[in-house]
Amino acid sequence: MKKQLSLVLIFVVLFMGFSGCIFKGNDNTTTPPSGQVAPVKSVSELVVLNNIPSDFEYLGNKSLTADNVNKDYAEAQNVEEAAEGIYKNETLDYYVTAIKFSDAESADSFITNYKATFNVLKNNETFQIVEFNGHEATRALSYSTVGGNQVPRYKYFWNNNNQVFIIVGNSNESSVGLDFATATGY
Repeated sequence: MKKQLSLVLIFVVLFMGFSGCIFKGNDNTTTPPSGQVAPVKSVSELVVLNNIPSDFEYLGNKSLTADNVNKDYAEAQNVEEAAEGIYKNETLDYYVTAIKFSDAESADSFITNYKATFNVLKNNETFQIVEFNGHEATRALSYSTVGGNQVPRYKYFWNNNNQVFIIVGNSNESSVGLDFATATGY
């Protein structure tokens, strides 16, 4: 009788374990080199900044398709997910875009394709490497005509493994975009 009871108990424990009632499988976390468990965020979470630059308000985010990424930015292969966070103050609009690729090589390829979409300025100041949050990023300079005057516009972009971040806004001061880039934490 004891043998049958212990066999039944073993089967019950195994059944509950396989069904997920006791043993927890992959909970969408990764273990970074520091050993701390960090949740893997969806890109829609990555575009919601905790430390929004002063005077800006978070208006929301929208999902982007691979077709949106190809049309709005550059040729992109292996896009898994993309989203854009929208921020505004009285005079400025800023967009924080995060794109998740299936692998780091696709993210690198996208960055190369995105750089190729910019017109190279005569003084060759189109791209500058900037550092923040412990990594390098590219700051792209272009000019827009506003009220008949040429005004500078700055975009920041970089990849973090298989994720690409792009910061775009309508300020003529590079520090505003850098504040948004820094606020991503990546």
